[in-house]
Amino acid sequence: MRKTILKITIVLLVVVSLPIGFFLVDELTKLSRDEQLIGRVFNKQLESILNSVNQHSENIISYWAGSLDLPVACNSEAMAGVANNIMANNLAVEHIGFIDADTKTARALYSRNPSGEKGIDIPGGIESEPLVEFLKNNYQKIEILPVEDKTVLYFAMKNQSGDMLCFITVDPVRFIRQSLGPEIQQVSQEAFYISVADSASGDIIFSTEGNITVPEELQTATLWYFPGYTIGIRLLSQTIDEMVAERGKKGKALLWGMVAVVIVGAVFVILNIRKEIRLAELKSGFVSNVSHEIRTPLALIAMYAETLKLKRLKRPEKQEEYLDVIHAESQKLAGMVNRILNFSKIEKGKKIFHFQPLCLNELIPDILEAYKPHFEAGKVEVEYTPPESDVYINADREGITDVLVNLFDNAVKYGKETGKKVAVRCFAGKNSVSIEVEDNGVGIAAKDRQHIFDKFYRVAKGDLANRVKGSGLGLNIVKQVMKSHGGAVSVKSKVGEGSCFRLMFPIMKNKNNG
Repeated sequence: MRKTILKITIVLLVVVSLPIGFFLVDELTKLSRDEQLIGRVFNKQLESILNSVNQHSENIISYWAGSLDLPVACNSEAMAGVANNIMANNLAVEHIGFIDADTKTARALYSRNPSGEKGIDIPGGIESEPLVEFLKNNYQKIEILPVEDKTVLYFAMKNQSGDMLCFITVDPVRFIRQSLGPEIQQVSQEAFYISVADSASGDIIFSTEGNITVPEELQTATLWYFPGYTIGIRLLSQTIDEMVAERGKKGKALLWGMVAVVIVGAVFVILNIRKEIRLAELKSGFVSNVSHEIRTPLALIAMYAETLKLKRLKRPEKQEEYLDVIHAESQKLAGMVNRILNFSKIEKGKKIFHFQPLCLNELIPDILEAYKPHFEAGKVEVEYTPPESDVYINADREGITDVLVNLFDNAVKYGKETGKKVAVRCFAGKNSVSIEVEDNGVGIAAKDRQHIFDKFYRVAKGDLANRVKGSGLGLNIVKQVMKSHGGAVSVKSKVGEGSCFRLMFPIMKNKNNG
């Protein structure tokens, strides 16, 4: 226990000192790191707000395009009604026109101020081919074309007369103030100053505070559909430098608070180490006493005893058979309990094994015969393949019995609902002898195979966690016993196809001398 306490104390000292040391060193460079951090935060915040504003403008423009994309003639009354309605509800829209995509000839023009209009003025620089290709792929792409102080939005559309180009002339200043202004006010949440300015002149077109003075340290980016204008953002209450200074003060307070918490926590943990060790010992004893391995024998004993008590058996020989089973299961149950209680000794290396030459040709059939009632209860078909000749190992009979019984028990519990099969094979190599126990059960996933021999670890699939009970000690006992015998255990398994456990022992060349 003293060694354990010393180890834990050293670990705690390292755990306490390293974070404090790193934190103190980090404070020396904290200002520059905080500036970079806050810069990234502002950039991310700007990107988020910019995306929200641009998405809003895209939604509006996409709505215009969707409203105009009608299967009617461009110069029809229906199209005129839609175009005039768009211009009536959006003061920024000045013209809506339609051009034949093939001939580049004008088909219709709707203007906010139609008086004095002579003919249709087609904006120069409009390219139709790429937009028509997009349209063929069921994607309506909207392009932009700056024309003096206006912006022309144009896109391809299907019409009764064929592929058409629709262009919308927009006043950016009016669009920003009328359509984007309310959205900008909403996303600012009274925490940010947001403004939209002319990129060339720097004039403020719109701001959340109604202030035409450009604040310092304003982060800016370009609007999607109006590249001649930029949107800027900053906090209302603080600049980046002010935020860095405040963060530095909070960092120092956090440092001393962390030091105090860590010291108090370390003292608390050290004072409770003895209690935790005691709890771990109690847990080991508890697990040993509630092992799932005692349930099957108890069930058989109860079943046969109840049958005898109710005097349902008329033939004396049958009664004798049931009494023999009860006696055998009682002996087996006593052995299981003793082995589970010895788990702590095995774990601590204090378990004493009585090694002797054992003939596997005799031992394995004896264990299979003793376990036969369990196989029959589980409706398991057992196939045994003995070695070609007598094979001897130097082993503890009780220990090897425990190992095989644990493997048999798992094969029964984790087998299929119907058609359970268990194959037991024994074969000798040049320097070792192997025993394989293979089932056709649920199998073990790759992520579980590396842990199944750990103490308390259990594999459960689907409802097995509730249907199959256990403590997770069985395979760990197998591993410890095999290690004590100078052997090893391995497993091959595939989910849904079963598992094959292999026990490998050093072979005895001669039963009289190893």
